[in-house]
Amino acid sequence: MPQHQLSLPARLYLLAWNTDKQKLTSTDTIGYVVRAGALAELALRGLLADAGGRPAVGERASTGEPALDELAELIARSRPLAWKGWINQGVKPTLTAVREQLAEAGHLSLDTHRLGGVVPVTTVNLRLTEAGDTLRHQAVRTLRGEEPADALPDRDAALVTLAAAGGLRTVVSEADSWAYRQRLAALAGRGGPAFEVLRRILPELRETVEVARAG
Repeated sequence: MPQHQLSLPARLYLLAWNTDKQKLTSTDTIGYVVRAGALAELALRGLLADAGGRPAVGERASTGEPALDELAELIARSRPLAWKGWINQGVKPTLTAVREQLAEAGHLSLDTHRLGGVVPVTTVNLRLTEAGDTLRHQAVRTLRGEEPADALPDRDAALVTLAAAGGLRTVVSEADSWAYRQRLAALAGRGGPAFEVLRRILPELRETVEVARAG
C-alpha cells in the first residue's frame, strides 16, 4: 500500500521511526498516539462525532481496516466515555492491528518468538525506510511550509498536529512546537465536525503523553 493511502494511525506509527538508527522512538507513548490517530481518522471519514465531550459513532460503514472498524465497534457498544478515556485506555489492540496492517503492506516485518519458550515477544523492523523518510519530509513541509494552512489537505493538517501533541520528535521538536505554535493552531483550526473532534483530542493526547513520560 502506497504511503499516501495510509490512514492517520498508520502514518503516525511510521513517523515514530528514526530511520537513521532503524529504531522506533516514543515506545512508551506510541500506543496513545496511534489510538488518537484512529479516533481522528474515524472523524475525518464521518464515522465519529463529538457528543457533549464524548465520541459518538454515527454511520456504521466498514472502512476495511481492522484498527478502525474494531475501535468504532467498541465505542458503539461500550458505555459513554470521555475522549481522554478512549485515548489512554485499552490501546494495545489498536496498536497491534496497525502494525499488522503495515506488515501486510510491506512497510514492516514482524518476528514473533517466545521468550524462555513461554512469553510471546514480537520484534518489529522497518522495511521501507525510503517511504518513512518521504512521509516525514512531507510532514515537516506541512509544518514549516508557506502554503496557507487552510489550503492543505485535512489529513495532512491533522497528521502534523497529532504528531506535535503526541511528542513525535522525529517530526516536531520541542523548539518547533513553540516556534510554529501559530501554524499548528491554524492547522487544527479549520471548520467542520472532524476538526471539532480533533480539537477535543489534541489537548487530551498532549496531557496523556506528558503524564506517561513523567512516570
